[in-house]
Amino acid sequence: MSGDRLAGFPDFDRLLDGKVALITGSGSGQGRAAALVMARHGARVVVVDFNEEAARETVQLLEEQDSEGIAVTVDVSQRASCDEMVAAAMERFGRIDVLYNNAAVQMSGRVLDCTDEEWDLTIATNLSAIFYACRAALPHMLAGDGGSIINTASTLGLIGSEGFAAYGAAKAGLVKLTQQIAVEYGPTVRANVIAPGSIDTPRFRKVLDKTDGAEQWVEQLTRNIPVRRLGLAEDVAGIALFLASDLSAYMSGAILPADGGLAVYR
Repeated sequence: MSGDRLAGFPDFDRLLDGKVALITGSGSGQGRAAALVMARHGARVVVVDFNEEAARETVQLLEEQDSEGIAVTVDVSQRASCDEMVAAAMERFGRIDVLYNNAAVQMSGRVLDCTDEEWDLTIATNLSAIFYACRAALPHMLAGDGGSIINTASTLGLIGSEGFAAYGAAKAGLVKLTQQIAVEYGPTVRANVIAPGSIDTPRFRKVLDKTDGAEQWVEQLTRNIPVRRLGLAEDVAGIALFLASDLSAYMSGAILPADGGLAVYR
């Protein structure tokens, strides 16, 4: 690449200067890591979480690194809540440049074991909520400078896995929804998917606490991951930063696994 062409390349130190990022599920785990790293690159962050205390803790961490953020406490599975969080972002910052739909619930169960309530909650939180959030934010993004939508799917939305009927179905549907957005609003808004595998987050640890022989289970799991370790929240946050920034300006409708090669190995 010539020096002339490099002149227009983004500054790697401040990839999101002047941008506003709305991140759901950013009270902990992957969402919090993304909030912190995006803020370090200049973004002002709308921290959305069901847990008010956790959301405020993330905002405090942002302020400690001299970044700006607000906490919004909503249940994203409710359509009105998605409208509310977008309205809060517009009222405070007047724009949304990055919508990172990260919040999720993970319920296990085979098709014949999955109750109506488990199915409904999983679909509401992992698929319908993203539809509502995108529908609420898109008009503002289209009327402004455009932007980037990042949706968190899962390796389990790409491959079959025993006992994840509702979760896998919701995440697979999310992949298709993201591709629809990429096609329909591509000139102005990009939309891409991150598909994490086994990420060592507080939610992951809660699952381990309920698992018999958890240590042996993790050991077996990591043997099946080509990089031979669990992922970290920061591993996913780095991909989210890339997708939020102009480094990925010619990428839309893509699926980026963050699984250490698990899907390929399987």
